[in-house]
Amino acid sequence: MDVMHSMAVFRRVVEAKSFSAVARETNMSQSTVSKHIAALEERLGTKLLNRSTRSLKLTEAGKEYYHHCVRILSDFQEAEASVGKGKIKPTGTLRISTSATFGRTYLLPHLKEFFDTYPDINIDLLFNDNYVDLVKEGIDLAIRIGPLADSTLIARKIGSSPRVVIASPEYLVKHGRPRKPADLIKHNCLFYTLQKSPDLWYFNSTQEGDESIRVSGRLKASSPDAVCDATIAGLGISIVCEWHARKHIKTGALKVILADYRPTTYDIHAVYPERRFVPQKVKRMIEFLAKKVKE
Repeated sequence: MDVMHSMAVFRRVVEAKSFSAVARETNMSQSTVSKHIAALEERLGTKLLNRSTRSLKLTEAGKEYYHHCVRILSDFQEAEASVGKGKIKPTGTLRISTSATFGRTYLLPHLKEFFDTYPDINIDLLFNDNYVDLVKEGIDLAIRIGPLADSTLIARKIGSSPRVVIASPEYLVKHGRPRKPADLIKHNCLFYTLQKSPDLWYFNSTQEGDESIRVSGRLKASSPDAVCDATIAGLGISIVCEWHARKHIKTGALKVILADYRPTTYDIHAVYPERRFVPQKVKRMIEFLAKKVKE
């Protein structure tokens, strides 16, 4: 077996902590993944992994070898990119993690253009609103909206996401229209639970400055689509990204309220694991998305 390939497989097994996950990720059988590890162990004359039905742990030799693999593989990629700069076309499978809403709005409608531009790149799109460990899951790129948690990941801002306060016409007729943020205390508010402090809403007004309001409500959901649908159904008032509710606002199914008090605008970041060499496929997708978000 090719040693560099086996090293790459070993690295992913360590990071994913799973033979089966790497098999799915690389479209290899689990037995083939095992053969790559066995070939390395035979070549080195030492055991790299202790594997049981429930766990997978590195041996001391395995820990040392893993760090060598990371450095060697990174140096190899950097050498190819440096020598072949401008000559090597972006290739390979690009694994992207994004929320379903952002993916449907900014990725899926434009993928044909991306594929036409980069015919040698394949996309593995993972829709997930929860936090995803990029290294463990073997993800090349993630799109995250809102405040970023401290981490070793590299983040590049690709755009901004203004947010709006919305309610259905039926809700406003029945419960009245809030005129200022403090009025929200009297209303049923809908929460997106994956946000930090989802019941604490921040506003900015050119006349009154920044303020925060602690709101309450009977419904919370881990999906922004569910929050938007519940708002359309007249269950309460919510804050969503403007692009998320745009089509419903145009049809009149939702009304923007408190227009003079803008909720905090969220930044949109492309996030990827820290490394000396950033693959061309990642760079090209970041550039592509940055243009589409601003259109």
